[in-house]
Amino acid sequence: MSLAAAIVLLAATAGGDPDPIVVTGTPVTKAEERKRAAEFVRRAGVARLEPVARWIMPVCPRTVGVDPAVAAIVDNRIRAVAATAGAKVAPASCTPNIAVIFTGDGDALTRAIFARSPRQVAALSPGARERLIEGKGPIRWWYSTRDESRDGMPATTGIIRQYNSSIVSTQVVRALRSATIIVDAEQADGTLLDSVASYAAMVALAELNSDPPPPEDSILSLFDGEADRRELSNNDTALLRGIYSLPPDREAFQHRRQLVSEVRKDRD
Repeated sequence: MSLAAAIVLLAATAGGDPDPIVVTGTPVTKAEERKRAAEFVRRAGVARLEPVARWIMPVCPRTVGVDPAVAAIVDNRIRAVAATAGAKVAPASCTPNIAVIFTGDGDALTRAIFARSPRQVAALSPGARERLIEGKGPIRWWYSTRDESRDGMPATTGIIRQYNSSIVSTQVVRALRSATIIVDAEQADGTLLDSVASYAAMVALAELNSDPPPPEDSILSLFDGEADRRELSNNDTALLRGIYSLPPDREAFQHRRQLVSEVRKDRD
């Protein structure tokens, strides 16, 4: 819309003569739409300082800590969201690389995992580590990543073997290797399972390092005012599709720019 919308509604009066009621609204400019899309991407915590990390290998979720029927709902949601986003999905008989763990004490379990496997936190910033260990959110998560060449060769001692050259490509792809999602069942008590499953799917499929407050109109706001949301929002879906359609071997600012365009396109 380039002009203010004018919608004329004819309301019958007691005398039977129509009385026009004019409702006007101010359209959102393209600049404002882009600003909102950029804010959504920023608050989702994707491609801030480093390029996007996404799954190169097929995703294989495994949910534990609940009975099999509940676990199947969560696993199937992650698989469905992955397929919609454009990620590869492994067959059922696969080695898990996404772990969703339901527990009665998220704090204690997170500390125990980090104490037993300190390498899992070695790559985290001090702030991210503190949020995971000291945070009180019902759901917390972290990832392991690996730098690879565009040909899928892993980096060894920080060196990438390059088999082609480009003035655009960084020659490096950041690949997710694992994702761990802790669901504190006590804190999430009363939240719909469908909502929790959708939240887990969102954070499992891309490296999202969101600081509070989370973006509005997102499943990430489930515990911050979107308690009735059961599915990913249109913005969430657009963000994930953008992540799996962009060239992975680009700089972070190029990824952000493309993701903002994808989210804005969906708004349009």
